[in-house]
Amino acid sequence: MKANIFQYRDYIGISNSETITDALLLILGEEIPRFKDFLKRELEIPSISNLAFEKITGIRTNNLSTLLLHEVPGFNSANTKIYIAGEGSDYSNLPQESPAPDFDELLKGEDPNINKKDEPNSEESDNKESIVSKDPSVFIYHSHSWEGYLPLIHKDVKPSDSSSTDNKENVVLVGSMLSEKLEEYGITTLHENSNIAQALHDKGWDYTDSYTLSRELVTTASSQSKSISYYIDIHRDSARKESTTSTINGKNYARLYFVVGQGHENYEENLMFAKDIHEKLEERYPGLSKGVYLKTRAEGNGVYNQDISNRSVLFEVGGIDNDKNELSNTIDAFSEVFKELYEGAIEVNAQ
Repeated sequence: MKANIFQYRDYIGISNSETITDALLLILGEEIPRFKDFLKRELEIPSISNLAFEKITGIRTNNLSTLLLHEVPGFNSANTKIYIAGEGSDYSNLPQESPAPDFDELLKGEDPNINKKDEPNSEESDNKESIVSKDPSVFIYHSHSWEGYLPLIHKDVKPSDSSSTDNKENVVLVGSMLSEKLEEYGITTLHENSNIAQALHDKGWDYTDSYTLSRELVTTASSQSKSISYYIDIHRDSARKESTTSTINGKNYARLYFVVGQGHENYEENLMFAKDIHEKLEERYPGLSKGVYLKTRAEGNGVYNQDISNRSVLFEVGGIDNDKNELSNTIDAFSEVFKELYEGAIEVNAQ
């Protein structure tokens, strides 16, 4: 019984604040017989002013380190949990997202047809029909489709502004590489290559609504094609080349890492899926994966659409300095491993 009480405290997400926790436990103690007998310490009635301060600011009055979490840029990422650390990965070099772009500036002067060139089926109706007719197994998409790579961007931009809506310069290109490679292996895919920045802008939404928008895309694909089992959201890190590149057998690779959201009850299934991919990569391409990271709602979206399927994964490919060849090498390696896991799952299902 005692263990369950403290697990409950962690589950509701208030165990980081002793003051707020005491308030809740005092209330439970008044309602549940002998509840206080299971506690390890005496409880005092917390100060109302302290409760209000902690609720409004998120800063604990008995732990000033929480002030750093709110005031020092990037410090809050220290809450990210490393489930599996890849080569050279630890809490001193946690992955960092790029700053949110200014959508008005990003979309200024954009050619609306820039990504429709060389696309034979650009009409929305044709796309919807193809979703059903292809019976895809894998859905590839990009919640932050504007995340670009400096070597691919054909204009002068600062590293902090390495965003692009041109799908030959951003993570959508990586998604196209993956889609093509999986198709070569006979794994049917559907690649969602929408301009998410434009879609957010049109709705009057901002960066924080990215996963709300991508969830609409995921649920639409899921409802239109029941054959989809795998959902892959591709991003890229904001780190520089020395930490996002690995040389394996004389070839350069853009390192990748996996993010699993703990904000839904079945996250362990996705965690095991990411773990399997990481371990297979380690066997064949040691050092390619930077590891598997866990995030809660306190550190971001916390779900990342991974409640849709137990084979959902979010991974970041390289950083702002990786070039097309390094990205391609990584996708080849990932596809090889994915194919093995995919075929293994089919064999298990058949048995």
